[in-house]
Amino acid sequence: MSDLLRRLSYSLTYLTLVSLCAVGMLAHRGPAELGLARRLVLSATLPLQRVVTFPVREGARLWNDYVGLIHVRKENERLRGRVGDLELENLQYREAIVSSERFQRLSGFRAKREVPMVPANVVAEDLSPWFQAVIIDQGSASGIGPGMPVITDSGVVGVVVGTTPGASKVLLILDPQSRVDVYIQRTRARGSVRGRSQQDCELAYVLREEDVRPGDLVLTSGLAAVYPKGLVVGEVSRVERLPHGLFQHAELQPAVDFRKLEEVFVILERRHLPADEEFSDDAEGLWPEAKQ
Repeated sequence: MSDLLRRLSYSLTYLTLVSLCAVGMLAHRGPAELGLARRLVLSATLPLQRVVTFPVREGARLWNDYVGLIHVRKENERLRGRVGDLELENLQYREAIVSSERFQRLSGFRAKREVPMVPANVVAEDLSPWFQAVIIDQGSASGIGPGMPVITDSGVVGVVVGTTPGASKVLLILDPQSRVDVYIQRTRARGSVRGRSQQDCELAYVLREEDVRPGDLVLTSGLAAVYPKGLVVGEVSRVERLPHGLFQHAELQPAVDFRKLEEVFVILERRHLPADEEFSDDAEGLWPEAKQ
């Protein structure tokens, strides 16, 4: 088999050389000398020329396609990088719009309040099952002290329970230790909001005969020496009248979405904490278990 291939290779080489010589000889003759001989030689060698030139032509085409694919791949990579840059720019632009709208809303809220307030950002949180608090980036150097209410434009957040010169710890109304004296706006019935270490609170100590319904708005009463009167605390979400006892039970959905808490205001009115809500003002313990 190898001998046959070798002889075939030699034959093709010989025919190729003969064809090239014949073509060269014919090329040096004048038009009058070509005639029949030229046509016969060209007719005989044309198939062989096609066989010889086809691999060269196809090889050149494949090489050009390969080079073109490399250029296309590089262009795709460049375009993907540009798309990523544009998506990042778009994200930053949208975030700037949201931040601007939030800043305008908070600025308008602050301007409507007649009490002095300090804006602050939430920089860490401690939302363990036993303690619900956040750390803000303003402290005693800004005039903040324990017992000062913390709010947003949506409603009550909590109360400052500890400070350092540059930070404060805020006990949220979600914390079981928190107590907020409130009244129901529609009926003026009084009660107390207590935290339940979740995303809702309990409305307690509402007399059984009081008219309480889901959807009722609950505001601070201003009688517990911590929060000013009229701040929104939340909305009644469920009411349960027990068959015995003096009080009915209700659940409250806070007005503030604590999962999205970013900016707050500290009302600069130093009020004393009730006896069962006293906390140390030491800097020690201000940051434990806080999650950035």
